[in-house]
Amino acid sequence: MKEKEERKQREAVFENEETKKIFRNGMKYLAIALPLLFASPVVVTIGFKMISKGGSYLVLILGCLMTVVTITLVIQAFRLILKSLFNK
Repeated sequence: MKEKEERKQREAVFENEETKKIFRNGMKYLAIALPLLFASPVVVTIGFKMISKGGSYLVLILGCLMTVVTITLVIQAFRLILKSLFNK
């Protein structure tokens, strides 16, 4: 009996198809942001090391742009996930 109630509660979280779609989009954004979350600090570190050895600023700028894109994707993903969970 308890299992049926728990199953109904889990299914009731996403009652209509639109909230499921919004939740999936949020998870896609998180999946895209995950590799960038690890790669962008590495690229920034490489950029700073290149500058100290007399290199160009191109890699550092690329790393900073990757960091901004990562932060934007994570914020967008959390916004969509919360929107789907609270039906707003």
